[in-house]
Amino acid sequence: MADAERLEGIADIGRRMIEWQLALATKEPGQALKDLWGLGYCFGVFDALAQRAKLDDGAEGFGLITISFLGLANLSEQMTAANWVRRALDSQTNASFQQGAVAGVSDIFRWLADTSEHPKALFEHLEHFLI
Repeated sequence: MADAERLEGIADIGRRMIEWQLALATKEPGQALKDLWGLGYCFGVFDALAQRAKLDDGAEGFGLITISFLGLANLSEQMTAANWVRRALDSQTNASFQQGAVAGVSDIFRWLADTSEHPKALFEHLEHFLI
């Protein structure tokens, strides 16, 4: 079982990648996570990191996702982390959420294979689809 410090370290990697893209797009987490694609992207980033860290799909994976969203919520008062997690769990079958999640997973695994390939799909989505 992963300890809390390890989960926080993994979560921090994902949050920094998301926060960097949000800063480039001049968006706050609440703006990006209102959109199911953006919510799915963040979920996919955290899920990919959980896979890479070989966390189990149960308590460890859920713990990582919760800790990760908690960190993003500290930057925004528009929505609580609990609401983001609940909405992500409720949206698993939504096509837009799934597309975002696939993009998040792909961005992370591409970056893990070549660290010069910075994750950017969230930024691109925000620039093209959200005003």
